[in-house]
Amino acid sequence: MAELLEIRDLSVHFRTEDGLVHAVSHVDFDLGEGEVLGVVGESGSGKSQTWLAVMGLLAQNGYATGSVKLHGRELLGLSPSQLSHMRGVQLAMIFQDPMTALNPYLTIGRQMTEVLQWHRKMRRSDAEKRAVKALESVHISDPVSRLKSYPHEFSGGMRQRVMIAMNMLNEPEILICDEPTTALDVTVQAQILALLNELRERFGTAIVFITHDLGVIAQIAERVAVLYGGRMMEQADVYTLFEDYRHPYTEGLLRSVPRMDEDRTERLLTIPGNPPNLAMLPKGCPFSPRCAYVEARCQQQMPELEVIAPGHVRACFHSGKLGRQETGA
Repeated sequence: MAELLEIRDLSVHFRTEDGLVHAVSHVDFDLGEGEVLGVVGESGSGKSQTWLAVMGLLAQNGYATGSVKLHGRELLGLSPSQLSHMRGVQLAMIFQDPMTALNPYLTIGRQMTEVLQWHRKMRRSDAEKRAVKALESVHISDPVSRLKSYPHEFSGGMRQRVMIAMNMLNEPEILICDEPTTALDVTVQAQILALLNELRERFGTAIVFITHDLGVIAQIAERVAVLYGGRMMEQADVYTLFEDYRHPYTEGLLRSVPRMDEDRTERLLTIPGNPPNLAMLPKGCPFSPRCAYVEARCQQQMPELEVIAPGHVRACFHSGKLGRQETGA
């Protein structure tokens, strides 16, 4: 699989009145053509900020360091104009709430044709024909009349389909999905996931799927990265992560998900404590204050990522088995 995107030593910082906030610290990612990468973690783990940095969409008080290369071309440091021409064509992003991403004052058709007129220099009539086909590809009925509709005239699931169609107009190489199914019911969520898989197979688009929902990850991802406190905790293919996870935080996430094969009378386990304050991260591993396997050195030193098996890495000092592995669950 040819590599599309290479992220090395990426860090994201924000200047605030309370000091410098370290949202992301020294993370590495690779993304291959047509691959689906899942990125999981609690709120504040650095998931979204990592990929906003890739897109060049950080808030004004934020900045990124490290390296982000698309086809070998460095993206960090490109001008806003250069990034604008790449966004939508090579890189596209779908956000959690399509109502805030869509302009409520413009029809769906106008918003879709603008994308094509800006990037492809299409005539209005040709852009409208392309927009109709895009709406058809995401299974929106009567697409010709729907072009004249405004965002508030669509349901939440349909608005998310419109966002997917809009982002696929230019057939981008990478589609970043930032929790696009969070506000949807499970039926619509399943439809959106099936749609993304269908579009990936049709266009060969690589997908980055950001979520806190491991159930969604199990359905769509091929490889999974687990972030916490802006750090990479573990990364493996999806089957390995669920069956042979090696980090206590990954275990905590998995054990907090209801399982159909466990005693339904047992209380659902949770991770104690709260995510760290990114302006005042612990000296060592950011997960150490909440970890059941914490050692003295965990509180003083951040473990380096170690390779456990091909494609499987983790950042942890604990050498023994974890809870569910010991019980054979």
